[in-house]
Amino acid sequence: MSFTFMLGIFLLLWVIYDLFTGNVWLHREFNRSQEPFYYWLTLLLWLAIAASCFYG
Repeated sequence: MSFTFMLGIFLLLWVIYDLFTGNVWLHREFNRSQEPFYYWLTLLLWLAIAASCFYG
C-alpha cells in the first residue's frame, strides 16, 4: 500500500470527522453555522485533495 493511498484514507476520515464536528481548518477555523459558504468550500477542497491521492 503506497503512502499516497494511506494519506488519502486519512484525509477522507478527516473530512468525515469535520462533517460531524461542523468545523474545518485551512488557514483558520471555519464554522458551519457562522460561515457556511467557506465551510463547504473548504470541505470540498479537502475532499478534492483526498480524492487526488487515489489517482495518479
